[in-house]
Amino acid sequence: MTSPSLARSARADRQPSWREPGRTVTRLLHHDSTLGPILLAPGFVLLAVLMAYPFVYAVFLSFTGKRIGGPANFVGFENYEKLTQTALFSKTVWNSIYYTVVALVFKFVGGLALASMLNRPFIGQRLAKALLLLPWIIPTVFSTLIWWWLFDPAFSIINEVLHKQWGLIAKPIPFLTDGATAMAALITVNVWRGVPFFGISFLAAMQAVPDELLEAARVDGASRWRSFWSITFPMIMPVVSVVCLISTIGTLGDFDLPYLLTKGGPNDATTMFAVTAYTLSLSSGLIGMGAAVSMTMFPLLVILVIGSLLLVRRQQGVA
Repeated sequence: MTSPSLARSARADRQPSWREPGRTVTRLLHHDSTLGPILLAPGFVLLAVLMAYPFVYAVFLSFTGKRIGGPANFVGFENYEKLTQTALFSKTVWNSIYYTVVALVFKFVGGLALASMLNRPFIGQRLAKALLLLPWIIPTVFSTLIWWWLFDPAFSIINEVLHKQWGLIAKPIPFLTDGATAMAALITVNVWRGVPFFGISFLAAMQAVPDELLEAARVDGASRWRSFWSITFPMIMPVVSVVCLISTIGTLGDFDLPYLLTKGGPNDATTMFAVTAYTLSLSSGLIGMGAAVSMTMFPLLVILVIGSLLLVRRQQGVA
């Protein structure tokens, strides 16, 4: 005859799983090896359709003599050989590197300065943070058209004020019709749009620095300047590295600003990788050549990504 305790134990074992939903889900997550791939499958499919396939197809096109309306005949490295022999590609490489490096330096300095100021409490701090985000959240096309109006050779409000009203310059500045000033105008707009991203990112990293370390530095007699460069900046370096990497990738492949403001002119003085690829592919019909221009950026981007990841791992003490 079965004892009462054994009967109660048997009934407990037969209790339905809905009485313990948390444990049931936990067991499912730990023991069902198919659940993880099923949940991740939509994301992988989306990435494959929107990113992997276009990239692989662009690599294929770069080795063909594809033209609009024509077949994609394989030509090997002929497109890359032709690019290296053209003055347009040389200008594109130099302009892209110069534009990226100069803009990155100004965005880094401006973002670091803004983050340092906003990291200290003052009246209207929240309003200042909100205003800081405006250049970054305004649609690129809209803000670029505003800048185009400010730089327009015939209707520039800047020239109107400096030349006609204040008399500070002898003649209007050719912002978009001279090579040097056109590049400076592009860098100015890129820095104006990029500084908020740097500033907010650096500010978030600074606010995560433990106050105990800064207080200990002040007790030891360290100045604010010394505390910043000896404690705060080394601790936010991983964020600095990632932000600079993201900005470098975005600036190196920038299309909106150069195309809307100058369309790569005057005389290809402001043409970038994306603008040259667009011009060759869609304006000239040389699809294969345009794809080859885009692919020339890829090795540089790979080096930047790997270098940044290694730097972050080293800063975090990961072997």
